[in-house]
Amino acid sequence: MADEFEQKFGLFIVKRVDKKTNQMQVELKTKGEGIPLSEAVIILEGWARRVKKELQRPYVENLKFGK
Repeated sequence: MADEFEQKFGLFIVKRVDKKTNQMQVELKTKGEGIPLSEAVIILEGWARRVKKELQRPYVENLKFGK
């Protein structure tokens, strides 16, 4: 392990919903410790695509188009 080091990037999402008006507010925060934002964006985008593909699977795997 002496030949390794860690770099971190955190994404924190806070969602607030007003109970009376049902209005939503979303706040995102990031913190990088060694991983630049440009690299983190590429990693996060790839992760989001894979998660989205898995979530879509039940809806689209047997999708048929016809008349």
